Amino acid sequence: MKTLRLAAFLLPLYALPAANAYADYYKIYSPEVNEGEVSAEANLNYSADNSKNLDHYFSQVYGLEYGVTNFWSTEIEAEVEKSSAMSTRLTNLKWENIIAPFKPGEYWVDTGLYMEFEKSVQDNMPNNAEAGLLLEKRIGDFTNTANIIFGHNFGPNAVSGVDNGFSWRTKYHVNDMFEPGVEYYSNIGKLNRVDDFNRQDNVLGPVIQGHFGDITYNTGVLFGISESAHDITVKFNVEYEF
Repeated sequence: MKTLRLAAFLLPLYALPAANAYADYYKIYSPEVNEGEVSAEANLNYSADNSKNLDHYFSQVYGLEYGVTNFWSTEIEAEVEKSSAMSTRLTNLKWENIIAPFKPGEYWVDTGLYMEFEKSVQDNMPNNAEAGLLLEKRIGDFTNTANIIFGHNFGPNAVSGVDNGFSWRTKYHVNDMFEPGVEYYSNIGKLNRVDDFNRQDNVLGPVIQGHFGDITYNTGVLFGISESAHDITVKFNVEYEF
């Protein structure tokens, strides 16, 4: 049985050639699936910057997720964006999947696979495919989670090459309603041409998360620590389980 689960976990890595550094919104994924769970979520991010072309960026991603089996969950999402150069509009439709073939704590580190297909609804914008590795390790009251994501654009105005990115979260469990932590996101660049640090999109900041009954939240403030990143981003992610 473990062999079959391992095969189901590794096969998509060969089937999906590449994946964009990380999703447009700031979210870190745990390698965890709850069979039969249905949930709706909203991921909101507002970014401000001294540079006019980066200022007043607002991303809204709304999704509906279902735990198909005890190791596979799937989600359909829609993204609405607004910037200083663009009015509010629907920009992308997304199909997101998490495969977690092993139970939490079964091995030294919890491991999962993330896959996403993003279809642009704007005629002049490219589509995107993503795949990546989800890692999580609990040590006492601390939980450390890492996402390593690869991405590939295709379609109109696509940029050739494979993007890669990394995100990290460390949180401390005070109680179920309050878990303070810190998150870090880095859009490293193309695999064949890694940008120097200041040309990458690197943000870091404090977050809090937890859940009240059927509602789970994650909110915080992220600060740009490289020249290409937004100066400040306020994030608020909320999920409701039916």
